[in-house]
This record gives sequence, structure tokens and C-alpha cells, in this order.
Amino acid sequence: MLDRRSALASATTNHSKVLKLEEAPDFSLTQVAGEETAIAAIAGALPEKVGQAVAREERTIFCIGPRQFWFVGPAGDDIGAKLDGSAAVTPLSNGRTRILIAGAPARDVLAKGLALDFHPSAFGPGTFALAGLHHTPVLIHCIADDAFHLYAMRTFAMSVWDWLRDAAQEFT
Repeated sequence: MLDRRSALASATTNHSKVLKLEEAPDFSLTQVAGEETAIAAIAGALPEKVGQAVAREERTIFCIGPRQFWFVGPAGDDIGAKLDGSAAVTPLSNGRTRILIAGAPARDVLAKGLALDFHPSAFGPGTFALAGLHHTPVLIHCIADDAFHLYAMRTFAMSVWDWLRDAAQEFT
């Protein structure tokens, strides 16, 4: 098996006293499409509607569309093998880059480029959205009060990274 290579290998990590911006590379991402009952029989309870996420143990399940889910877990997590043909399974781990932005100004940085309400009452831990950032589709997941994971297509990861660094300059 080939080793995974970072799309951000040439990028420099951006840390300041108030903001952390770094790649969060050790994850597995699988898209699963099919009947909810068949998937839930193996994976457990699923989000009930598009835009909801369920976190359980080391895995988060995002409902990204009707009967479509993203399973995010630790590197090597193979939900596809467990489903054993009961759903359409597409491994996406090598096609996506996950970026962590954390710190008190994280919401302000993201609000510069995303038309979303990032107030904690509207976008709190566990919330996610599919949106466009700098003309690039991303999934933004609030993982803690002021911490977010952004999932971007690998080919656009450097563009997203550069935009985030530029938007965060006032906080570094």
C-alpha cells in the first residue's frame, strides 16, 4: 500500500498565541450511500436529516444528502468492509485534506469567507455545513467551542490553506 502524502507538505504551519492553523492528517473518510436501515444495522444510529452529525466513539457520521453519509474516523477505520455490500461505499481519505483552525479568532477568520452564521448559538460543537470557501467546496465541522475541521478536496487544499493564512494575518 502506498503511503499517504500531504497536499500541504510545502505549507508552513501557522501558530500564534491566539490561533492555531495546521493540517490534521490522520483520519479516514468514507462516503456511504444506501438505505438507512441497512447502514444503521451495522454502523449504529445515523443522523436523521441532512446537515446533522452524530459522534460516537472515534467516529463522526455526517448526513450530507438524502441517504448519503460521510464517515470520519481514525486512520485505518474501514467502515466499508463492515458494510459488506449493503451500501455503495466510496473511500475519500486520499482525496481530501483536513485542516484544523482553532482559537478565539477562528470564527472571525472563517466568517470572512463563508456566508454562514458562526455565532456559537447557531454553529456550536457538532454542527457542520457544506459551503464554498474561495470558490472551493468545503465541509466545515465545529469540533469544540472555537475549533473547526475543514475538509477540502486535495487538489484545492493549498488554495484553501493560503486563503486561511491570509484571512488570519491580523491575528498572528
